[in-house]
Amino acid sequence: MTIYQDIRSISPDLSAEELLRHLIVERFPGKTVVTASLKAPSVVVLKMVADIDRATPVVFCRRGFQFPESRAYRERIVALLGLENISETAGGETEIVAGDIDHSERMWSETEDGMARSYEICHLNRTLAPYDCWISAVYHLPRSAHIERRVDVERRLIRVDPLLRWSRDEVRAFMREQGLPFHPRAVRRRLEPPKESQPLPPTYHF
Repeated sequence: MTIYQDIRSISPDLSAEELLRHLIVERFPGKTVVTASLKAPSVVVLKMVADIDRATPVVFCRRGFQFPESRAYRERIVALLGLENISETAGGETEIVAGDIDHSERMWSETEDGMARSYEICHLNRTLAPYDCWISAVYHLPRSAHIERRVDVERRLIRVDPLLRWSRDEVRAFMREQGLPFHPRAVRRRLEPPKESQPLPPTYHF
């Protein structure tokens, strides 16, 4: 049985935090990296990771303009969780490492005036090169759109989505139970819902 098959065989019986602990502490010590954004599910994963090992490398992915309140929110989350190994990438790492394939996160990016947005790929080949296990936790899109397995293999990497089956309500409940703040733009609400025939306005992505 390969390492991948072994992890997949036990993962259904593990909670998200138990799976992360198994990977970070027991299976890939010093060889696990987390990619994150400022979405609530990402913050949930970061809380779990911080409770396991605050020195675990965390790479914040972003594309395009980043609003000042997003920078302030990230600093607040990092300080609150006590994360000790933080970096950032704009995802321009398109050169594929020899013997590997392209690794990327899928993200939305907004213009500085907030009037338009685009769907972009955040390439992570150089960032992920030193690691064997990748905790993928950007969560800009529904995971069912491109990821079907909680634990998967992506050429030389074990790629893990710890919250693949979590609902929005479960994420919100965890945030509230743990006293984690939501992104300031994420808690804003429209005064009334749009009519069925009315297209939804672009939502804020971070």
